[in-house]
Order: sequence, then C-alpha cells, then structure tokens
Amino acid sequence: MRWKISHHDHDPRLGDLLTIVALIILVVAAWHFFDTRSEPPSKAAFIVPSQSVRW
Repeated sequence: MRWKISHHDHDPRLGDLLTIVALIILVVAAWHFFDTRSEPPSKAAFIVPSQSVRW
C-alpha cells in the first residue's frame, strides 16, 4: 500500500517525527538533569543571623 500524501495538507508523519524528536530531547535533558551530582553547600558560607539583631 502506498502512502497518500496530499500536497495541500501537511504530511501526518511529520507530526509523528517531531513528537519523537521532542520526546528524545526530553529524555536526554531529564537524564542529564538527574545524572549531575550537585555539591552540598559548604557550612561556612551559610550565615545564620543572630536572634538579637533587629531589622
């Protein structure tokens, strides 16, 4: 059976292709996001204000 492609409308396979490419990009981005290990903040840089300070 041959594909029937109308010259007036978009090819429906193009939408499928774009959806697959978008899903691949989403999976790669999520994999990169969850694969990177973030360093815990150093305790020296975390300043806690005193309770006696009035703003």
